[in-house]
Amino acid sequence: MPDKKHLAITMGACTGCGGCAELQPEYIGWSEGDERPFLLTDLAPDDVIHELQAFCPEDCFDWD
Repeated sequence: MPDKKHLAITMGACTGCGGCAELQPEYIGWSEGDERPFLLTDLAPDDVIHELQAFCPEDCFDWD
């Protein structure tokens, strides 16, 4: 099992494009009313975090 890191979203920069929820639906949910993503879990493997960081146009994803 790959190591997992704590995943975080910086909501202030989010434009609500929804790409993250489509890209990683096991980790990112989508709030239709707010048109914003939310974490389904705060732990994710490196490859998931790197993919979200590479895809997000506003650099909303980080890890610790």
